[in-house]
Amino acid sequence: MQISTIASNRHVKILDILSKEGKVRVDTLSDLFDVAPITIRRDLDYLDSQKLLIRTHGGATRIDAGPTIIPEENFSEKGISHTFEKQRIAQKAAELIEDDAILYVNSGSTVLYFIQALKDKHIRIITNNAGAIGIKKDPSIEMVMLGGEYREKSRSFIGIITIENIQKINSTHTVLGINGFSLERGLMTSVLQECTVNQAMIQNTNGNVIVLADHSKIGKVSNFATATLDKVDILVTDDQAPKEIIAELEKAGITVIIA
Repeated sequence: MQISTIASNRHVKILDILSKEGKVRVDTLSDLFDVAPITIRRDLDYLDSQKLLIRTHGGATRIDAGPTIIPEENFSEKGISHTFEKQRIAQKAAELIEDDAILYVNSGSTVLYFIQALKDKHIRIITNNAGAIGIKKDPSIEMVMLGGEYREKSRSFIGIITIENIQKINSTHTVLGINGFSLERGLMTSVLQECTVNQAMIQNTNGNVIVLADHSKIGKVSNFATATLDKVDILVTDDQAPKEIIAELEKAGITVIIA
């Protein structure tokens, strides 16, 4: 389903309000955005279909993922957890990328190891990951920052400007780091505003959606759902990932690569 820039901007604002208020009403949003109530209902129905909120009579509420939520870590904390596994995953994922590829890469620490693992290929990386600025990388790697509202805790760019810039480019592949990968709920993130960024990257990709996740993320959920399993083509994980979950993911049609 192709979403217009105007609608996408409205979705970002709705999710931002929802993250602060916990619930929204159709009539309130209709007045706020100066659009017809039916337009807001369609917005909420779409966001509900993407598992970004729960549709209710007359409005919507924020999703509560339950007691097994992985909380958000500071960016500096992410970089020191499961480092060896992340580096192995990054090396394996780098082998999947062809010369002259254009890649969307999102925020997080695992994808930084991935960028550093890319060698001897001309690759253009388009990212909202501010942590990628200044990292040591191969000279053949070009880096394009998406810009937008800077979020210090995750060192990422989010918001309307970020989404609009993504919608201008179709990538060869999208490479995503995630906070949780659940059989029931798909890709999960701990930051609401990151959901729409990740979804826009997936929507504007011509090739594979490649997820990088160490074993601590497999079978776990975080606060917000980014995408369902059918949006994922390849998962690269490590050899400690739960075998029964890996088998189910493969049954769902996902190619699982063990690093």
